[in-house]
Amino acid sequence: MRNYRSLPKAVALLLIIVLAFSPLADGSEAGTVLKADPQSDEKAESLLSEDLSEGSSYQRVLSGWQAQGATDAASQPIEIEANGFASASGQPQRLKDEDKRQAESDGKSGAIGLYEEKEWVEYEFTVEQAGFYNLNMEYYPLAGSFGPIQMGITIDGEYPFQEAAAVDLDRTWRDKQFPLSKDGKGNEIRSLQEEIRAWTSEKIVDSNASYAEAFRWMLSKGTHLIRVQTLYDPVLLAKLEFTAPLPAAAYRDIAGADVPSGGEANKGEASNWYTVIEAERMSSKSDSSLQMTSSMDDLTSPKSKGKITFNMVGGDRWKRGGQWAEWQFEVPEDGEYTIHLKYSQAYRLDASVFRNVTIDGKLPFAEMQAFPFPYASKWKLTGLEDADGVPYRFNLKAGNHTLRLEATHSPLQGIIASMQAVVSQIQQLNREVRLVTGVRDPLMGDANRDWNLAMYIPDIVDRYTSLIEQLEQQLAGLEEVYGKKISGSDGIRSGLSDLKKLQKNPNLLPKRPEMLMSIQETLAAFMTELREQPLDLDLIIVSKPDAKLPSVIPNWRQRLGNTVSGFFDTFSGDYNYYGREDEDAITVWVNRGRDYVNLMQQMADEQFTQETGIKVNINLMPNPQQLILSNAAGREPDVALSIDPGTIVDFAMRNALLDLGQFADYANAAEDFSPGLRLQLSYDGGQYGLPETLSPNIMFVRNDLFEGIGIEPPQTWEEVYALLPDLQQRGYDFFTTPANYLPFVLQNGADFFSKDGMKSGLDTPEGFAAFKQWTDLFKVYGFPREVPNFYMHFRNGDMPIGISDYNTYLQLLVAAPEIAGLWSIYPIPGVLKDGEIERWAGGAVQAGMIFRTTERAEESWDFLQWWVSEDVQSRFGTDIEQLNGTEFRWNTANVQALKRLPWPKADAQALFEQLSWFKEMPIVPGFYFTPRELNFAWNRTVLGDMNYRESLESSILEINREMRRKLQEFGLVDDKGDMIRPLQVPQFDEKWEGRDQH
Repeated sequence: MRNYRSLPKAVALLLIIVLAFSPLADGSEAGTVLKADPQSDEKAESLLSEDLSEGSSYQRVLSGWQAQGATDAASQPIEIEANGFASASGQPQRLKDEDKRQAESDGKSGAIGLYEEKEWVEYEFTVEQAGFYNLNMEYYPLAGSFGPIQMGITIDGEYPFQEAAAVDLDRTWRDKQFPLSKDGKGNEIRSLQEEIRAWTSEKIVDSNASYAEAFRWMLSKGTHLIRVQTLYDPVLLAKLEFTAPLPAAAYRDIAGADVPSGGEANKGEASNWYTVIEAERMSSKSDSSLQMTSSMDDLTSPKSKGKITFNMVGGDRWKRGGQWAEWQFEVPEDGEYTIHLKYSQAYRLDASVFRNVTIDGKLPFAEMQAFPFPYASKWKLTGLEDADGVPYRFNLKAGNHTLRLEATHSPLQGIIASMQAVVSQIQQLNREVRLVTGVRDPLMGDANRDWNLAMYIPDIVDRYTSLIEQLEQQLAGLEEVYGKKISGSDGIRSGLSDLKKLQKNPNLLPKRPEMLMSIQETLAAFMTELREQPLDLDLIIVSKPDAKLPSVIPNWRQRLGNTVSGFFDTFSGDYNYYGREDEDAITVWVNRGRDYVNLMQQMADEQFTQETGIKVNINLMPNPQQLILSNAAGREPDVALSIDPGTIVDFAMRNALLDLGQFADYANAAEDFSPGLRLQLSYDGGQYGLPETLSPNIMFVRNDLFEGIGIEPPQTWEEVYALLPDLQQRGYDFFTTPANYLPFVLQNGADFFSKDGMKSGLDTPEGFAAFKQWTDLFKVYGFPREVPNFYMHFRNGDMPIGISDYNTYLQLLVAAPEIAGLWSIYPIPGVLKDGEIERWAGGAVQAGMIFRTTERAEESWDFLQWWVSEDVQSRFGTDIEQLNGTEFRWNTANVQALKRLPWPKADAQALFEQLSWFKEMPIVPGFYFTPRELNFAWNRTVLGDMNYRESLESSILEINREMRRKLQEFGLVDDKGDMIRPLQVPQFDEKWEGRDQH
C-alpha cells in the first residue's frame, strides 16, 4: 500500500478527467434450484475454473453455476471432525479447562476452541461426487457479544460468494423471568434475557434469511481445503459436514402420506381438541432484542386493563431477516393438526410480510417457506392455509413439539438484488459525471453553464434507457409478488420520472446534480423497507382439523367497549406512570425510555438501597423542558440524569445546582473520566456534573475498497490531502459534516474563548489557521458540502471514508450485515507534533447533576457516584444490550466500564485511542453564539466566496457582542463592558492516559 507521509500537500483541484469507465452490470436474476442429477466431474471442474465468485453475491454465483448445468449432489455426507484440522492460526486444540469439561460431559471430546478474533482452522477433505452441497456446522457458543457468532468460510483459499465472508451462527435466548415483575402501579416490567448455551447443529444460511434455502456450495470431485475463521466472538466447534441438499416437497406430494397410526382417532371428543399459546411466551429466540411488547387495548390477550401488559410479540423488534422465535406445545395423540395465528400487520399497506415456518427443526413442506401474512390493520385469525383458505394439515406424533417462525424476505430477494444493481449503476454514472463536470454536490450546480456530456460519456442516453427498463421490470416484479401496486413504490415511480427527464436531456444533470443522488437514496431506503418484515403476533392455536376454535377476534361490541374504556383510561392518574413515589426516598429524573428507567430502578433496589439503606425513586422524564418548569415552580428532583452539558451549565450559571467539588470524594470519583470530558461540566471553578454517556467522533473506512485502490487509512490531515486524488479520480468522496469545526480549532492550538472568559479566543493566528483549514476542505479539496445520509453512502461504497459518530457505528454494526468484516473504525486524523499525532476531537456528552434545593445532598451524591461507577455502568451496559440488542450498546463515559463491554478488539483499540484525545468547547455565558456564527462564517466563505479572514472577523465581532450581553446579565461585566471579575475557564491540553495519570 502507498504511504503518503512522503507526498507533498494535496492538489487543489482535480484536473484529470477519466473517460474510460464501464458501468456495473450485476442484474442477473436467480434461477430455480435444479433437482438432483449426477454431474460429470469434467463439467464441475470447468464451473469452478470460471471466475464467478470474486465480489459476487450468492444469487449471482448460483445463477451462473446453474446456467452451466450444475445440480445437487446425491452422495453420502462428508463428515469433518473439528480436531482433524490440517493447519491453524493458533492452538485451537487446547481447550480451556472449563470448556474441556463442558465438551467432554456433552460427548464432544473432539471439539476445539476458537477464542481469538480472526483465528482460523483449515481442513482437508475429499469429494467423491461433484455438485452442490449444504454445509452444516456443530458448535457451542461461548460468552462474547450478544449478537450471533460471525464466521468467514473459504473453499480452496477463496470466498465462493461474498456472503461467505460473514455468515452467522445463532445464539439462543429466552426470557429470564416469568411471570413478570410489576412496578408500584401494577405495570409489568420487561424481563431480562439469558442465553441458552448448548450444542447446536445448523446449516449455513444467509444471515438475513434472504434466500429460501441454505447456501449451496459447489464442490468438484477431488481434494479441497475449507477454512473457517471467527470474526469476533469465541466458539467451540465439534464437527463440519457437507450433505446433499434435500429440497422441500410440495404439500400436495405429501398430504395424507405418513399419517401416524393414531390419525383415525380424530373422532368424538378428541376431535374437538385445541391448545392456545400466548405468543409472548416464547420458549426460545435467536435475538435477545426480539422482545414481548405491550398493547394497551383490551383486544389483545391477556387484556391490559389500563396497565402496561406485555401481551404480544413483534413489531419493530421482529422485522430483521433471520430473527426467529420458538414456542413449545404438546399434542395428546398421533394425527393431523392445524395451526392458526392471531396477528396484525399494519406496517405494509397492501403488502404481505413473510415467515419461514418449521416444526421440530424441519420444514414440513415447501409452502411453509416464506408464508405470507397480508396487511391487516386489526387483529385477524388466519390459518397456515393455501390460497383458497383451506388449512394445511400437519402430521404430528403425540408429545412435545416446537414451532418456529423466522422472518424472511426471500420472495423479494431477486427484486432487491436487481435494485441494488441499479443503485450501483447510478453510483458509477454519477461518479463519471462528477469527474467530467467537477460538480460534486447540489451546492455546486451552475444553472448558467452549458454541457455536452455525450462528448465525454457517449453511451449516457443508453444507460439512462437501461436504468428505466430495469426499474420498470422491478415494479412489475413487485406487483407479481403482491398482486397489486404497493405503498412505498411511489418513490420508484418518482425516480423513473426523473430518469426519463435525464434521458431526454442528459445535460440537465450538472445543473441539478441532486437528481441521481435522490434516486439512489430513494432506492436504498426502499430496499431497506423491503428487507424489513415486521409482524405483530398475539396467539397461536394448535388444534384438530375439525375442532371448534375459541372466539379470539373481538366483535363490534367489544371494539366499541375497548374504545370507550381506553378513553376513560386517559383520565386515570396511572395512565402515564413515570416512576415510583415512595416517601423518604431521593427522587431521580431520567431523560430516557421506560426500559432504561425500569432497569435502573431494579439495579438501584438490588444494589444501592441494599448496600446503603437509601431509597431511590427513579422516574421517567418524557421532556427535558420539565426541568425548567419544575425549577421555576420549585419542584425539582434531587438528581437529574442524561442531561446535556449546555443545560447543566445553564442551571449552574443561575446557581440552581450543587457544586459537586464540595464533596470530599469528588476527586476520586472524577478520576474515572477524562479531564476533556469533564471540561464542559465545569463553570467558573465549580464542578456541576459527572459524565454518564458520550458519543465520540471517529473515522470509518471501507477496508475492502481501500485495499482495492492500494491505499492506507490516513493518520494525519496531510495524509488525507495526499490520498484525495486517488479517491476522487475514482469518483469517491471523503465525508465530514460542515458542522465539524472542533477538531481543527483544537488541533491548531486555538482556544474558543479567552482565558478570562470575556471574549472569543478565535481572534488569533491559530484561530484563523483553523478556520482556513476547515473551510479549505470544502472550498479547495472538494469535500461534499451536503450529504443527507453518510451511513447509506458508506454502506453503498461511494463514500469509503468519513468522520461520524457512535450512532453511525451501531447502525453499520446492526443494519449493514452485507459489509460485515469489510469496514473498520480508526481515530480521526490529527497533526504530527513532537513525534506524536494529536487527534483532539469532541462528541456528544450526557451527564448527571444534583439540584441545590435538595434536602438530601449527601444521599444524592452517593447515588450519583454509585451510578457512574465502573461496576454499575458495566452491568447496566450488559443488561440493556441483552434486553434490546446490539443497537442499544451502552456508550458509557466510564472508560474502564466501556472496556468491559463486548467490543471487537480492533474497534475497542481505535475507540479508546480517540477517547484519550477527547475535548469539547468550554461553556461560558453566550457560548451558544460560537457554533452559530461559525456556521454563518462557513457559508460566507465556502458558498459566498468571501475571504476567510474577513468572514471570521465578522463572526468574532458578533460572538463578542453576545458574550458581553450575557456576561453583563450574570454580573461579570458592567454597563460599559468592563470586567468586574474574570471567569475561571477550564484548561486542558494533555492526552489522557487513564485514571492513574492524574
